[in-house]
Amino acid sequence: MSVTIPGALADHLARTDLTIGPAAADPAAPDARATLDAGRRGRGRTLVITPRSTAVLQFISAFAEAILTNRHLHTPAETRAARTWLDRAGRATSTLAADLAAAQNQAHHDAAPVTEAAANTWRGEWIGTPALFPLDREQGALFA
Repeated sequence: MSVTIPGALADHLARTDLTIGPAAADPAAPDARATLDAGRRGRGRTLVITPRSTAVLQFISAFAEAILTNRHLHTPAETRAARTWLDRAGRATSTLAADLAAAQNQAHHDAAPVTEAAANTWRGEWIGTPALFPLDREQGALFA
């Protein structure tokens, strides 16, 4: 799922160093930086990203909220971009969360038949039995 970051917010994030300072303490910072670096420019100055988790979207939202909280430190374009992001981020976060949950459910669903099939093989029948042949002390340490 692709998400578009408004141009002024994308520019603000590009100028922000996520490797030092308070932002670097957030566990989502490395993933956010990788996602932003892998993004591509869209129309105008927008940045199109493909986040791997909702934590990245929440990380960007925290920057947008900081811009709105400190409007006097930012340009009107950054303020508009932050407001636009926060309007979009709620929908994007819920959609991404639903997509990730569906993908995890499909992966779990695909793994279940393999696990059930393995239980009916010779290995599945022998696992759990004490030993196939009598073991002395040295062999027991090796084969136990």
